[in-house]
Amino acid sequence: MKTDRRIIWGLLGKNKGDNTQIEVLCHALGTSLGVEPDFKDLTCKKRFVAPNIVRRANLSILSSTDRDKLKGEWPDVLVGSGRKHVTVARWVQKQSKNRTKLVWIGRPKAPLDWFDLVVSTPQYGLPNASNIYKLPLPLVREETKLSVLPQWEKLPRPWIGVLVGGANFPLLLDAAGIRELGYSICETQKKYGGTCLISTSPRTGAESADQLRTLVPENSVFFTWTKNGENPHQAILSCADRFIVTGDSATMMAEACVTGKPVVIFKLKRSAFWPRWDARNGPLAWLVAKGILVPPRDVSAIHDIMADQAIVKIYCHEKNLQKSTAGQARKEQDLSKLIDKLRDLVHARFD
Repeated sequence: MKTDRRIIWGLLGKNKGDNTQIEVLCHALGTSLGVEPDFKDLTCKKRFVAPNIVRRANLSILSSTDRDKLKGEWPDVLVGSGRKHVTVARWVQKQSKNRTKLVWIGRPKAPLDWFDLVVSTPQYGLPNASNIYKLPLPLVREETKLSVLPQWEKLPRPWIGVLVGGANFPLLLDAAGIRELGYSICETQKKYGGTCLISTSPRTGAESADQLRTLVPENSVFFTWTKNGENPHQAILSCADRFIVTGDSATMMAEACVTGKPVVIFKLKRSAFWPRWDARNGPLAWLVAKGILVPPRDVSAIHDIMADQAIVKIYCHEKNLQKSTAGQARKEQDLSKLIDKLRDLVHARFD
């Protein structure tokens, strides 16, 4: 019986959301195998690189310092994300004589058969294939229970956490959208009472934040995001009793959903000047599978999945109505099937 030590590498980059997913997946797999994953924090020195389909497996995008991080015994499983690290992962696999299994999160923007497993979400519209594993929401860390901020202790409950993003093309949040969001916040507070804890984000913008502040209930606690200012995002996730979340950020929606509290997604308007298609089936699926085409990102596909599975309620900006009557979020992220697939990859590596 083979007793070789399993090795897991995670390639981290500059995208915080991608890094979180890599860390969550690596730790979950490592726990199941009884090993600690090894994370390689890499910085791409090139701002613009050619499409992956024409790039060779090499380390040309890395500095000599970062190249030195990729030494030692080669991993059994390498987990990465994004476009630029694809050639790095393929180089590692080549050094291991193709024994390293490549697991990619999101959309690699490369031929999909380069990877042993691609873990994606509906927003990316990838083809249906045996090596594509689709989750309804991005992976996020389970909430860390934080103490109530002292200034909140005497606020009337329930606390309605409002997490505000902003325009994320092709999704739009203009002045009319801000007014509708303000209306939905006021209606929710009228229905449930309590206090609204409202937090904006870098995407919101100062002008939109100032407009929204004038539209919400007077007893609301309003935090406008600033680069070096107080950020109560995690405290709101930990302490709020229910949530309203703008539908521009898949990660922000996932963070609210894993709390297990009721969640309403405020669906943003979509630009009429952006194509909407996916490559789940048909000729487009072949082109995407070969890395020739990349489907446009469509966060609204996540909205549809969540509503269909009764994970959240959807507030339709255009029609001012609820699409789903169910809205209890799912507290647990069911990773058991995904981890089983990853364990199969590891065992196959030793066969």
